[in-house]
Amino acid sequence: MNKSISLLAATVAIAVAAGHAFVTELAAQPRDLGDIFLSEDNDSFDPGLPIGAAFPEIRALYQGQEITTVDEFMGDRGLAFFAVRSADW
Repeated sequence: MNKSISLLAATVAIAVAAGHAFVTELAAQPRDLGDIFLSEDNDSFDPGLPIGAAFPEIRALYQGQEITTVDEFMGDRGLAFFAVRSADW
């Protein structure tokens, strides 16, 4: 029992020391955030529908019924829609 407590205390002490060393090293890193925001989005990535665009029709099953529109799920503050591509269930 005494060896177990000693081993546990040593493990916790090593973990705390390692965590402190990591945080200290992380805090010492320079933080140049001058270029964090872009003034213009000029890459070829297309994130999807523009704001205000009509949501396209879908074909999905919900509680055993096929749905083709998300209108019934729309609340007072809008709708968050997540799609997982290439999922093979």
